[in-house]
Amino acid sequence: MPRYTIKEREMIRRIAVIYAVGVAGFIIPYYVNAVSKHNPQCAPEGCESLFIVCPVPSLQYKPDWSDRDEIVDSILGDFSKRIGIDIMPHIVTRTIYTPQEWEKQFNLYMGSGLGLSHRLSQIGALRPKNYDEEYGNLFYVGASTTPGAGLPMAVISAEMVCKRILGE
Repeated sequence: MPRYTIKEREMIRRIAVIYAVGVAGFIIPYYVNAVSKHNPQCAPEGCESLFIVCPVPSLQYKPDWSDRDEIVDSILGDFSKRIGIDIMPHIVTRTIYTPQEWEKQFNLYMGSGLGLSHRLSQIGALRPKNYDEEYGNLFYVGASTTPGAGLPMAVISAEMVCKRILGE
């Protein structure tokens, strides 16, 4: 499959439109990972397992996700067009997580999978500390604390807290 890239300015413009007027009718930027290419146990023999993720507004900006299937279908349609294969009839099962699921299943405030927003006042050293200033034995781990959002940063956050607890 060829790799496609969107210039940063174009991605920012698209995301700004999504926040301003909603997601329906727009091709949302997305990332596709064929998980089973690297881990064959993730799909039955002869099948593939795709993981598709895209940036969407939190529940603060889009509380109603009743159009979730329409949004997913538009992404799958765009992906099918790009690779030249209609994948829709080959889908055996699909799981969709919207900010509603993120909030309910993972207790993420407003369904924000990335924690705090990325304003200048919330990046790097300006993010909340990973320890509580009032209670010496209370620590915080995850995307909304130091060092930042994303799985690698959350893992580093956990490592930082472990070292703090162990006194390293």
